[in-house]
Amino acid sequence: MKTNQFDERQLQIRGQVFAHGMYVALALLLINALLQGCDIAWASGFHQNILMFIAAVTVVSVEAIVRGAYFAGKAPARMIIGIFGVISLVLLFGSLRHIAQGAALTENGGLTDSGFSLVYLVMPISITAAGAAKGVMEKRKNGE
Repeated sequence: MKTNQFDERQLQIRGQVFAHGMYVALALLLINALLQGCDIAWASGFHQNILMFIAAVTVVSVEAIVRGAYFAGKAPARMIIGIFGVISLVLLFGSLRHIAQGAALTENGGLTDSGFSLVYLVMPISITAAGAAKGVMEKRKNGE
């Protein structure tokens, strides 16, 4: 029997979290359809789909981290979130450098590739921040 498996409580939480993710995804699809119906192009179709998907994944990930049901083991979680965070920050600084050199964030009322990159990178960084905050809170709780 594996020791890294989720307990019954964590499985129930994960089910609730994924249900919330589906609600968020549906809400994002409806909002996007409403915007498209009003002829508001906030990004290209390619960028819209990716951003809506990553936004739903971010909501699921952050909620699962906060509720303690993201990873079954503690050591792999820290390592994965740490590596994820370092890569995201490196990409964020590269994106900011590109924007500082004059790349536009929006064009004709919609996101450009640079704007998309910046918005996209905020989401994995928020997952990393949630994981780091959860780790700090657990250390404080166990230390007291």
